[in-house]
Amino acid sequence: MNPADASTPALHPIAPGVIFARVGHAFHRLALRIPNGSDKPVLVNATGAKINPWEVELLHWPPEIETPLRRGGYLPFQPIDMELWCNCAD
Repeated sequence: MNPADASTPALHPIAPGVIFARVGHAFHRLALRIPNGSDKPVLVNATGAKINPWEVELLHWPPEIETPLRRGGYLPFQPIDMELWCNCAD
């Protein structure tokens, strides 16, 4: 096995229900923690440290947790329109 392959997440299947993200230059498996009360849901790493929304790039998550991820600020509320717009005459 090539050592470079071990650090490439795209080469390995991702289990359903897993939150997979890039934090800085490293890839992490994260957990969603939903607190009691009115606090926002947060993502935590394997040691339980909170990951702030601006520090993480989500790569894979289960569709059923999109609402709590949005409430926590990890996903945008409106889908990003990826279609290019041009004000050009046809």
